Amino acid sequence: MTTTAGGGPRRGPEPTGRTGGPSTRPKGTRAATGSGSKGPARLDPDELAALEEQRDFLLRSLQDLEREHDAGDLEDDDYRELRDDYTGRAAETLRAIDEQRAAFADARTGKGRGRTLATFGAVILFAVVAGLLVASSLGARKAGDTITGGVDTQQTPSQKAQACVQQMDPQAPSKPIACFRAVLDDDPKNVVALTWLSWQLELSADYVPAAQAAELQDAAGSMVERAVTSDPGYSYARAFRAIIAFRHGQYAEAKRYLADFRARKPSSEAEALITQFDLDGQIDTALAGGGTTTTVPGATTSVPLGPVTTTTTPG
Repeated sequence: MTTTAGGGPRRGPEPTGRTGGPSTRPKGTRAATGSGSKGPARLDPDELAALEEQRDFLLRSLQDLEREHDAGDLEDDDYRELRDDYTGRAAETLRAIDEQRAAFADARTGKGRGRTLATFGAVILFAVVAGLLVASSLGARKAGDTITGGVDTQQTPSQKAQACVQQMDPQAPSKPIACFRAVLDDDPKNVVALTWLSWQLELSADYVPAAQAAELQDAAGSMVERAVTSDPGYSYARAFRAIIAFRHGQYAEAKRYLADFRARKPSSEAEALITQFDLDGQIDTALAGGGTTTTVPGATTSVPLGPVTTTTTPG
């Protein structure tokens, strides 16, 4: 346990809106109810805004925690304990946001389209938090890189893509798409940008008319294939390829992709994503119910996705 100058135990930073800020919950923020709450989500724009504020607050706190750990101000055991605590709280908040947005989507359409995202909500709430937590493993800081304050001008493309992950929003895709595109303009084969852009497109398809949804789904499938080709060893790319295939009704292919994912000794974070989604069970249930493979055509979307390349990199 890290100790202060006076010899007392030091627990580490509490969540803050910014480094060194007050240890308080954002004003007006309520505790997230989580997907385990009974009954449909109540349509409350103020509650949704408060939850989104809490989400930003917690995700910034996770970044603050990473900076303290990287600077050597927080021991590994304390770091892991606090990281798990903040991650759990962020996950609950993201789950509650997902339920609110799904309820609003249902109210707008009069159908169950919003429930589609709620069914898969556990995937994105884990994915967004996990994306932040694995940032350090995607590219260690180099000599001269900053660790506090301002924008780090020496970030690697993968670190820049991780910043785009924080902006992901199924109902407001323009900003994250532009962010990922900027990374791909500089590094067309960047596997992090390709992977998470594919997931952004896939989720946004739940909030647009059918014709546009088909284009976004086509683009998502194409993008995740590019990611797998770009870096065969990036576990998240293979995980999302299996998930996207399942969402598209390609149950046999999803099962094959899942076996391929496991054969390559995936990271524990990516495996946890599959487990949380219960992809094995959902695929088996779909196949047992007579589900068949549906061919999904290539991408024809007009969404700016950056240049296409088929060049592979070492695994």
